[in-house]
Amino acid sequence: LIFSPHYDFGIMGLEKLHPFDAKKFSKAWSLLLHEFGDKISALSTIVTTPVTNEALEIVHSREYLTSLQQSKTIASVVEIPALLFIPCFVLQKGLVDSARYATAGTLLAARQALDSSIVFNIGGGFHHAFSDHGEGFCFFADAAFALETLRAEHKISPTDKVLMIDLDAHRGNGFTSFYEKDKSVSIFDLYNMQVYPGLKQGEPDDFPFIIPLRAGLNSDEYLKTLKAELPLFLDSNPHPTLAFYNAGTDIVATDKLGALNVSYDAVNERDRFVVDLLREKNIPTVIMTSCGYSNDSYKLIADLASYVIR
Repeated sequence: LIFSPHYDFGIMGLEKLHPFDAKKFSKAWSLLLHEFGDKISALSTIVTTPVTNEALEIVHSREYLTSLQQSKTIASVVEIPALLFIPCFVLQKGLVDSARYATAGTLLAARQALDSSIVFNIGGGFHHAFSDHGEGFCFFADAAFALETLRAEHKISPTDKVLMIDLDAHRGNGFTSFYEKDKSVSIFDLYNMQVYPGLKQGEPDDFPFIIPLRAGLNSDEYLKTLKAELPLFLDSNPHPTLAFYNAGTDIVATDKLGALNVSYDAVNERDRFVVDLLREKNIPTVIMTSCGYSNDSYKLIADLASYVIR
């Protein structure tokens, strides 16, 4: 497990402006500490250093990174106009720095995954971040950053197969923008087409595993689709060097923004199915928590981490 208490967002009153649970990461960690006690320290690494702008330039433009020194840019990324009136240094410390730690966590998880099996970053999964801007509460493209850093370190070659399994309720438009033309990166994305950022444009035959779902889809239909399509995706991409799994909890029925009707137990079944399939195929995997806006989110994160440990 990869974690830092800095993953939590620190803007007082944020929950009144946005449904995001700003403390869900530390709340999930507390549940794991209660379950595993001292054993957790032998199974985890704490992120102590945030990622720098210099490092992030491997995937982000310098102009965008510099613009994060302005309150209006930060307010735009998190889609809360009221933050325009908060001093930028407060937003930097309370929001942007949290994303820097989580992004560093994804890179650390990716490095460790290559040497082990499954590494779970209790954060990250910022799949709406583009090279030149952020959206949907995503400041930095952490998975792309990790992948490009590993390529630069020659730990992954440009021709090595890499997978993104994105089961967040929202389509990963940011990650796709980096790798749509990169044949060594294959994307599986099961998403609600009736919420942000909407239906992917183009010919569906060109991206058969970016699969739109309708709002309100129930547990049985969701799991049926996942269990039919994900094995096909893995079979069509044999022997990958690394997989990323965006385990977004916003598919749960209690989530205000995901707009799907998947039960709590079915989210756990989804996660266990994915983990079991990846373990069965011995695929080094980085799990990220991605989005989740309900009071169930932190509990689902802890459930998945517990399952990975056990």
